[in-house]
Amino acid sequence: MSNKNCESAEKKRDTGRSIPRREALKIAGAFLVTGLTPTPIRGQAKRAKKIIVGGAGIAGLSCAYELMKRGHDVTVLEASARTGGHVHTVREGLADGLYVDAGAEHFTQPGYDRYWQYVQEFNLTALPYPRRNRMLRVLQGKMYSEDDLQTANVLKVLGFNQREVQFLASHAWWELPSLYFDPLLDKFTDEYKPFDAGLNHLDHVTMDQWLKEQDASAAAIRYISGTGVSALHVLWHAAILKVRKVPLFPPKVFRLRGGNQGMTDAFAARLGDRVRLERPITKIEHSPTAVRIHYRESGEEKTMEAEYLVCGMSAVMLRQIPVTPAWPESKRYAMATVPYYTASRPFFQSRSRFWEKDGISPNIEFNERSLSHIWRMGDDVETQRGLLVSTADALTTGEAALKTFRRYYPGKSEDIELALVHDWSKDPWVMACETLNYRPGDLTRLWPALVEPHGRIHFAGAYADNLNWGMEAATRSANRVAERIDSES
Repeated sequence: MSNKNCESAEKKRDTGRSIPRREALKIAGAFLVTGLTPTPIRGQAKRAKKIIVGGAGIAGLSCAYELMKRGHDVTVLEASARTGGHVHTVREGLADGLYVDAGAEHFTQPGYDRYWQYVQEFNLTALPYPRRNRMLRVLQGKMYSEDDLQTANVLKVLGFNQREVQFLASHAWWELPSLYFDPLLDKFTDEYKPFDAGLNHLDHVTMDQWLKEQDASAAAIRYISGTGVSALHVLWHAAILKVRKVPLFPPKVFRLRGGNQGMTDAFAARLGDRVRLERPITKIEHSPTAVRIHYRESGEEKTMEAEYLVCGMSAVMLRQIPVTPAWPESKRYAMATVPYYTASRPFFQSRSRFWEKDGISPNIEFNERSLSHIWRMGDDVETQRGLLVSTADALTTGEAALKTFRRYYPGKSEDIELALVHDWSKDPWVMACETLNYRPGDLTRLWPALVEPHGRIHFAGAYADNLNWGMEAATRSANRVAERIDSES
């Protein structure tokens, strides 16, 4: 039998599984040799509940894992052919074992507290990720170093006022918002209660309007925030970071050796055949006592019943699924309104790490639609080749991103041999990345309506927490949901 026929036969044998057998064995092997298995949470024995988790991204997987550890009967339905969602490590097309984290880029310290616990629990290796060291920034068409942006003459040319110039002379560029934000941040004493700060009127004021009222320069307004977003939402996000003792732009970031997908692979390996791939949910029915899920499997419509449903997919996907009875107005508005962005991930493979020869930092913010920012990756791979990874708008081609890079890169040794791109906007299941700051007036309507459970339906994901930091928000919300379901009688 040919290899092709063998593969086809194996796929037929695996029709009833969530993760194809070959993939599951590959993922699980590394974890089995460590002897690590899910440890049940000790305590008073509780009745096992039947729970469906919709979506096998990091939120759905971590929530299912926590519920499984608590002894519950969990099934994860994933619409696509793989687990991980936006946590996706790409190797195809690259040489010498190089790889790119096409989605979730990094995690911080401090911050990402629950995520770090999983790193230890699964015996994963966190690598320091110097992607924010020696930053270069293109502003008004010219590239500046960190030292440049603490120089009075440069800052004046860029249009900053005297107060801002004096502040930046002794602070990092990314700390500029603190000049205006800090006097208000201590008013937020509970990071999950933005309306207790007594600043509710700022939800009806745009951040650029508020900064103008604080006598900020046009330059500061341009670089601190986007236009048309709620001032209260922006300030609340800054306050959350202060409560957690996390800088606005954490300089110390990390990634997993071998790619951040190692985390979602670890969850998937432990969940095993509880995860079922290529089973998109097509309809949700719910009552005070149960939920019924309609889903598609191999072209056939099927149903599954459970006591609870955890929605681990994005709000963009939830908008497309009929729900009976319909969401209440507050939930419907929140689901329909929460704003997302989508993006692409261009990456360049070079014959050498040419930036080292040129003595130029590869960590650059371009602030262009075809190339927002770029950084190096692959330092843990034994190769002479170099790898640069970037973020850009959706539908950006590798050629367009490379053209922008070459327009600004000041060195002479650039030898990029390959320009590829992973475009999230072309993925029908995970086209929505993280959420954006809300429009004026929407925080009042979206929080906490967006994250609150509705009957026996719960919500987990980057959108379902108070701070939209991908893997952190996903694991925080997932654990909150698992604890709540477990505690319900």
